[in-house]
Amino acid sequence: MPASSTANHNGWIELMPGVPWASPEELNRLARQQGLCLAIAQAAVYDEICQAVNLSQDEEMEAVRTYVAQQEIHDKRDLEQFLKIKGWSQADLTYFSTKGERLQRFQEQVFSNDVSLRFLETKLDRDQISYSLIRVSDGDLAFELHQRLQEAEASFEQLAAEFSEGAEQSSGGSIGPVPVTQAHPTVANKLRTSQPGQLWPPFFLENIWLILRLDQWEGARLNDATRNELLDELFDEWVEERVSQLLAGNTPSPLPYTP
Repeated sequence: MPASSTANHNGWIELMPGVPWASPEELNRLARQQGLCLAIAQAAVYDEICQAVNLSQDEEMEAVRTYVAQQEIHDKRDLEQFLKIKGWSQADLTYFSTKGERLQRFQEQVFSNDVSLRFLETKLDRDQISYSLIRVSDGDLAFELHQRLQEAEASFEQLAAEFSEGAEQSSGGSIGPVPVTQAHPTVANKLRTSQPGQLWPPFFLENIWLILRLDQWEGARLNDATRNELLDELFDEWVEERVSQLLAGNTPSPLPYTP
């Protein structure tokens, strides 16, 4: 609604700063009927964190400068135009510029002590494997190919390229490196008990015969990339639980954060 069409704007929702748009009742209806409740609950959790994590004035200013530079804003006029297009106030600009840093500091303080335990619990699932696979519908052919591999009459790559019926045919049977969890559970279990180079006899899985060989197993390491991935996982799980509480109408516990 236009700003000039109402004498009292108190309590109205704004899309553009200073321009009333809808009443809270109307926004509630839109949120329910357009499936926006989940997004709003997630936004509320992120905002709660950003309000709790304090940055110094210098840190905020540096974050804004970095953000503005990334948007290729070169002067005050560009900035005013950018804010107008976005419908942002200066406070909104500061919020978006510092949001990533605030969330990262929250993750570090709340979840850093849990990273090592989560890594140990999930290490096997994070290991990277490279393996070779031949899939054929004919069981007799599967055993014949296995015999040829054992007697070194042909390479795995040659037989896979000629006979395999899966997508791995184009790569000579080679798959990976991929997380071990990406393989079928039965295949993954066999690979977990294999030594590099070990060739498995043909086995029937669901509707096809498989010949399997482990080529390489690379154990996951708790390096910086894995640590960041684990922090994100722990944080995302915590956010999901907190959002679920909000959507259920419950009041979440206080933030586990000390400024």
